[in-house]
Amino acid sequence: MKNRFHLMLCVLTVLAIFSPSPAMGGKAAPDKVAPRTHKSKRGRQILPVNAKILQVAGHAGFLALPKDVKPGRKTPWLWYLPTANNLPGKLEQWMIDKCLANGIAVAGIDLGGDFGTPAGRVILTAFHKEVTRNRGLTKKACMLARSYGGLQMYNWAAEHPESVACLAGIYPVCNMASYPGLKSASRKYGMTEEKFVKELRDHNPVDRLAPLAKAKVPIYHNTGDVDTLVPAKDNSFLVAKRYKALGGDIAITVFKGQGHNYWPGFFEDKAMAAFIIKHAKRVASIPRVLIVGDSISGGYGKPLIKLLEGKVEIVKLGAVAGYRIQKETFWHSRGPAKNLDFGSAKACIADFERFERHLSETKYDVIHFNFGLNDIFRGRKGAWHNPVDQYARDLAKIVTLLKKNGAKIIWANTTPIPANDAHRPEGDDLIYNAAAEKVMKKNNIPINDLHGVVTKWDGYAEWKKGDNVHFPGAVYSKLARRVAEKISAQLEANKTRGKPL
Repeated sequence: MKNRFHLMLCVLTVLAIFSPSPAMGGKAAPDKVAPRTHKSKRGRQILPVNAKILQVAGHAGFLALPKDVKPGRKTPWLWYLPTANNLPGKLEQWMIDKCLANGIAVAGIDLGGDFGTPAGRVILTAFHKEVTRNRGLTKKACMLARSYGGLQMYNWAAEHPESVACLAGIYPVCNMASYPGLKSASRKYGMTEEKFVKELRDHNPVDRLAPLAKAKVPIYHNTGDVDTLVPAKDNSFLVAKRYKALGGDIAITVFKGQGHNYWPGFFEDKAMAAFIIKHAKRVASIPRVLIVGDSISGGYGKPLIKLLEGKVEIVKLGAVAGYRIQKETFWHSRGPAKNLDFGSAKACIADFERFERHLSETKYDVIHFNFGLNDIFRGRKGAWHNPVDQYARDLAKIVTLLKKNGAKIIWANTTPIPANDAHRPEGDDLIYNAAAEKVMKKNNIPINDLHGVVTKWDGYAEWKKGDNVHFPGAVYSKLARRVAEKISAQLEANKTRGKPL
């Protein structure tokens, strides 16, 4: 029996990963406008007006957008869990309507009676990728769970705290030792009870709060003081005690005389609605910045994201990209790629049409970009990968495209070349930077002097003797601070000029 459960879990995980879905690189079924209600064995599921049914990783999901969504702008959203059987139902409509009226989308995906299992988490991740990358929703979601949906919500959120704006729960299950009990829960996880107990800390929400507290994710629960099915003392109150000990922010409203029932007050909680709306609007106001560049931008990308965490949403396209349009990378410009993954100006031009489409669909507040090291690269015959005159023409074409997006643009010049690089002669960086400077000055684009940051580094003279254009982590941290300063200054200038963020 144990082997059968493990086999089932593996099959579900494989299906979740490889089932067709745009987020997973496959071809999805066309969207359908959902009927207002769906009958099921356990009741009537009621979806928002004009909700669309999405097929993701072999599961049906729904997405309802508010009216007048601006093309290219990210839309904040409420992620409702669980979406299954009779949920969302009539009771959820008040909160759904409040969100839509305040410009907040509502979405969910049917996992059946999943209790936050690893297989279920894979499907939730696929759904998040689909709606954020292809449907215009913000990376950070406001999550709302009812009852056992708390297991789905907390287990996914604990593994993706950077993608969570806030957590809200209506008498949520947070402790499987309390509900449904370890014996029943172990069956859901395809384990023996003995094995499940040993691994409980990896799956039980009350034991997985540290990443959420570190990410400063705010939490709000409501519950009843006579709930015997999901007792507050073993669930919401235990979460509150541990979360506060970790430095987390959590609030709980306790409704007297109420249990695990259908009392409308749980679902029409004005404090909960205000909490969700507040954090959804906060996420929507976060500026979005595009970073385009070669492996040097990949090096400073991680510390940059950390420096601007909570202040800026970073989208990265480059030789080492943290953001992928589809699946695979490619080297420079050898034919079409499955990714918008640019390591050189030449590569950008080779995939220009898709880059143009991306920029027409996605609006940015600031675009920071750099190319050069891979354009300078000389092959076996000593010829430049992209001759300097062509490089300048490519940059001019790229700049013209970037301007159409409406973002403020910052150019970062090419970092130095060491003396013994086999494929990049010393001094070529100066030649290419001079060509780029002419293009940028002609287009009134400010230049971020990353070349100067490196040459002023104390260890530059020793590094210069080597053959590697890349740097130790401390230098990437310096570059990240410089880029963060330039981006922050531009965002402040945008505010001063009244540019909407």
